[in-house]
Amino acid sequence: MLQDIQFAAYQGSNHLVQKASYALDRNLARPNKISVLITDACAARCTMCDIWKLQAHNELTIDEWRVTLDRLREWLGPFWLVISGGEPFQVRYMFDFLAHCRDIGIKTKMSSNGMFLTERNCDRVLEVGPDFLSLSIDTWRKDVHDHHRGVPLFDKCVDAIHNLRARDESIVLGVASIIMDETYPDMPETARWALDDLGVDRVLFQPLYPTFATDEGIDPQWFERNPHWPHDADACSDALETLRGMKAEGRAIWNPDEHLVAMQYYFRDPASHPRPDECMVRYNTMNIGPRGDVNFCYTVDTSVGNVRTVHPRDMWRSHLAKQVRDEMKDCKAPCLLNCYRGHSLRDQVAMFRFFLERQGA
Repeated sequence: MLQDIQFAAYQGSNHLVQKASYALDRNLARPNKISVLITDACAARCTMCDIWKLQAHNELTIDEWRVTLDRLREWLGPFWLVISGGEPFQVRYMFDFLAHCRDIGIKTKMSSNGMFLTERNCDRVLEVGPDFLSLSIDTWRKDVHDHHRGVPLFDKCVDAIHNLRARDESIVLGVASIIMDETYPDMPETARWALDDLGVDRVLFQPLYPTFATDEGIDPQWFERNPHWPHDADACSDALETLRGMKAEGRAIWNPDEHLVAMQYYFRDPASHPRPDECMVRYNTMNIGPRGDVNFCYTVDTSVGNVRTVHPRDMWRSHLAKQVRDEMKDCKAPCLLNCYRGHSLRDQVAMFRFFLERQGA
């Protein structure tokens, strides 16, 4: 319980300091969004993502990660660590990584395609985490999902969710879906199916976006050539409006309402959507890549150092970090990745209370 109170106090006070950092254009805060892209490896063959084409090489060892996690915990106190990839469960030491997080009081959220969630691995999830597991299911229609994932993953995700929920009601589970031409008509039904039939706690929708493994992001017209871009902007907007209505009714749609609105503009023209008044990532976010490189943003992805050679605290406060923050001020990228769209302090407090009630100390 004490650890959870410390977590809430840190999140609340640091949120206010981050606001002051933005207003004064001075780094006064510490990051509260720590994200780890733990591997490039992925055995899926998704048609809307090219990360699986990368080759894993020179990635941090578990011993190097333990040192980094210890340093982050000592510096930041209790915090949330968001883990993605590639496919995190493809990393052979993943459960050792999660166990270390739990041992030192770091809460973890992981995204997975479900490929490696065997019954045995589900046992390990219940033992060491993550505290919040989100499975990638793009639509409730199995054939469409498996076609775009390149390998049959739908049943593995569904079986894992049923397995985990049946054995431990305290585990927090979510479904994350990519909005593309083949899936946007299904969004409301996918949300209802995931919440009511699968019994997950949260549903999140992520717009189609240039992947980190391509150079699409530097081409402002990338979407015109992308075969998955929704071709009927009006119909896509209507589906998003239905999600807004479901959220207003209290359904657990995890996207902030302003994010759903922005996507209605985005799918008409990615450059046209309303941007947040405050892009806080330079004052609240630290992303760590599989080889230890650190940046604040995956769009302005200039590295501020590497955890193999520099303490994260020293990177955050460095002159190079200031230069990168200055570089980020004029960014006009269509930042609709959910990691860029922060939740309000009220939403953060609500999430903390939800986890406290569900999982306790």
